[in-house]
Amino acid sequence: MNNNLDDLKEEEKSGEMWNNSTVMALVFIVAGVVLITANITGFEFDNWWVIFMLIPIAIFANNIYSDYKANGRITASSTGSIIVILAMGAGAAVFLFEAITWGMIWPIGLIIAGLSMYLGSRS
Repeated sequence: MNNNLDDLKEEEKSGEMWNNSTVMALVFIVAGVVLITANITGFEFDNWWVIFMLIPIAIFANNIYSDYKANGRITASSTGSIIVILAMGAGAAVFLFEAITWGMIWPIGLIIAGLSMYLGSRS
């Protein structure tokens, strides 16, 4: 138990402020600002709920950044997180921007799957 407290104190001293709760708080703040701006300017935002897809995207991005800081490079364990970020980002783009359709997105999924298989076979 004492060792865990020492580790927490060391993280606090090193300026490690980008934990998951901080990232989630920032996403909620950004979502609130976007919604207030939409209300003030009269901009009609039909798919406002898509903003909350940023929460898991931000958490996965934070995990990739933490992995990069710990190892000095992006390791194979971050590949899954990268794929999730790309897939959720593509889904959010379809819902947010109505000019983008699933027909335009699914070929990108094939490219991502191929890259994932290629990079997975190299590690």
